Amino acid sequence: MTDGAIDIRHRPTGGPPRKVSFRPRSDGGWLRVTLEWNGCQWRETGCERVEDVALECADGVAIGE
Repeated sequence: MTDGAIDIRHRPTGGPPRKVSFRPRSDGGWLRVTLEWNGCQWRETGCERVEDVALECADGVAIGE
């Protein structure tokens, strides 16, 4: 995890571990980066700019708003 980033790791059935990382940008937005574990290191599989990030519990309640 990078400084200030939010990482979510998961392991799909029958597949390698994966991670979605939300990394703060200097312009105030975020970068959503998807990664896959290749056995030695995390390999980036995609990324896109996003404006807002919010963490929600299963009951729909947002955390940190």
